[in-house]
Amino acid sequence: MAKAPRFDSLTPEQSLDRAARTILRGLLEETLAEAPAVLSGEDVTATHDMRVGIRRLRSALDTFADALPRKRLRPFAQATRRVGRRLGMVRDADVHLAALRAALGGATVDETPGIVYALETIAHRRRRALSKFAIELSQFDRDGFFALLKDADGANAG
Repeated sequence: MAKAPRFDSLTPEQSLDRAARTILRGLLEETLAEAPAVLSGEDVTATHDMRVGIRRLRSALDTFADALPRKRLRPFAQATRRVGRRLGMVRDADVHLAALRAALGGATVDETPGIVYALETIAHRRRRALSKFAIELSQFDRDGFFALLKDADGANAG
C-alpha cells in the first residue's frame, strides 16, 4: 500500500460527506489489509505500509472532520491513533534492527558481542511491541467504523 489508493468512483457531483466516506472507507480497507502480514511478525514492509496507511487515514479523518458527525467519529480517530502508536513501536524496532544488522557485517571481533546483545534486546522489544499492537488492533472496532462510513448521517448512504 505504499502507493496511495485511487478513488476512481469519486465524482464532482458527490456531496462532501459521501466523498469523505468513500475515501475513508478505502483508506481503512487498504490499511487493514496489511494487518495479517504485520501480525505474522516477519514482514517489515507490511509494517511500514500499514503505518503509512494509518497516517493517511488519520490525515483524512482530520481533513473530513466537519463532513462527518464529530461525536461519532471521535472514538474511531482516537482508536486509530492508539493503533498507530503501537505499530510505530514495532516499526522503530525494525529500523534499529536493520541498522544493527548492517553494523554487524562490518563489526570487529570486539564489537560483535555488543551488537549481538543489542540485536537480541531490540528483537525482544519488537516482539513485545508486536504483541501490544495485536491487542490494540483486536480492540479496534472495525465493524463500527465501517458502519459509520457507510451511514454517516443516520440515513442510508446507498
